[in-house]
Amino acid sequence: MLLGEIRDYLQQHGTASVDAVATHFDIAPDTARFALDYWQRKGKVRQMAIACSSGGCGKNCGSTKAATIYEWVKRDIPLRWLTR
Repeated sequence: MLLGEIRDYLQQHGTASVDAVATHFDIAPDTARFALDYWQRKGKVRQMAIACSSGGCGKNCGSTKAATIYEWVKRDIPLRWLTR
């Protein structure tokens, strides 16, 4: 399933752009964005805007536009103490 594969990809890489996900899975950017938005709604992914400048977004474009990066959210779940 594509959603699970994208989840695994983000867990392994930590962060990724829509273009990186689309390229890796050979899917349309809109499909990648849909999957990333799904995980964001679930609270597993967050969007981060980074300034794009000469290689900042992975493209040597020199643009000052902001690129969107998605980051997998690591949650530390505390152990529950069992009382008997």
